[in-house]
Order: sequence, then C-alpha cells, then structure tokens
Amino acid sequence: MPDSHDHRPDFMVTLGLAPPYAIEDVKQAYREKARATHPDRGGSTAAFAAVHEAFERAQAYLEFRQDRRGWIAAKMARYAALQDAITELEQLGAEVTAYAPEWLEQSYGDFAQLSEHVTKIRLADSQAPTPFIDAMVENYASLRELHALELPGCRLTDNDVLHLSVFQQLRTLDLSRTPITKGALAIVDAIESLRELNLDDTNVGWWAKRGVATQLGRRVAADAI
Repeated sequence: MPDSHDHRPDFMVTLGLAPPYAIEDVKQAYREKARATHPDRGGSTAAFAAVHEAFERAQAYLEFRQDRRGWIAAKMARYAALQDAITELEQLGAEVTAYAPEWLEQSYGDFAQLSEHVTKIRLADSQAPTPFIDAMVENYASLRELHALELPGCRLTDNDVLHLSVFQQLRTLDLSRTPITKGALAIVDAIESLRELNLDDTNVGWWAKRGVATQLGRRVAADAI
C-alpha cells in the first residue's frame, strides 16, 4: 500500500511503477501483473480486470503527457463525429447516454470530455425504426463502446435486428413488445458479447426463449470462472 505521501496515479500503483514513467516499463509491468493475476494461474477475475484497466489508463496517461497537442487534435475529430452521431440519433427519437469514466479526469483534466463515449441508446415505441437502425450502423465508428440497446415496442423486423450484428461489444439488448420472430434470434450467435436479451411479448415462442436464456446463462457463468 502506498503511504499518504505517495502521489502516483492509482493505475501506476496497481502496476507497481514509480516515476519516471516509460511506455516500455508499463508494458513490461502489465505482462508480469497479468500473468500473476490471470484466473488460469489462480488469480481472480476482478484482479485481472483491474490490471487490464490500469494498463489502458497508463497508456492513455503517457500518450496525453507526451503529445498533448496531437492527442487533443485527434480527440477533437473523434468527438465532433460522436456529437454528430448523437444528434442524428436523437432527432430520430432516441435517448442517448454518453459517459466518460471518472479516471479520465485524472489523466486529462478539462479535456476528459473529449474521450466520452456512448454506452446506452434507447428508442421506444417507434412505428418506423428501420431508418434508426440504418443510422446506428452508419455511425458504428462512433458507437464502438455501446453496451446497451433498448428498443421496446418498436415495429422491428427480423432483418432490422440482424443488422445490429456489427455491434460486437453489445451486452444488453431489449426487444420486448416487438413483432420479431424466431428468425431474429440469430443475433445471439452473431454477437458473442451479448449477455442479456429481453424477448417479452414478442412472437418468439416459449421453447426458443428458453434456449436463448440457457445459451446466455452459459456465457454469464463462463465470465465468472
């Protein structure tokens, strides 16, 4: 444990590094810590995840410190594209949740907002959701961190749902009260990261719903190992 006079960023403490910091040292520390905390070597999933997050934060921290102007210029372009995507989706009736982790403020200060990303999108009861789905796919580059998509009550087709397969990071999908059928369930195999799928009040039969619940349950159980 660092003492009260230790002013190192917490992610550097996790990696066991002290200044001066170099990217080569960060990578070496990550390799060593990752091996030590990996679940296959007796470590915990939480500890392994903490080391991975510390590694990502340390890289971002050094990138910003080494070339602040270049970092800001690159993030500005990305941020502008993200705001355009959010505006387009909101104009189509969606609620969009954008988020920047608190740790970004430690690394970037006032520039942390430039690194925010969309984590959740909700469109409810749309009678013509296909243009919205198309807009999401077209803006995929700005939505790479999308984890939750809620489309309750939308008049979706099975093909609308299958077009969402580009979002490989999606973990939660709400299709309740939509007219989809069993054909839309191919999305479960198409998105391996998917862990929750709400099929309440759809045209998907009970047996198919049970199969999906079992499949997703196995994924969740595997995550805990």
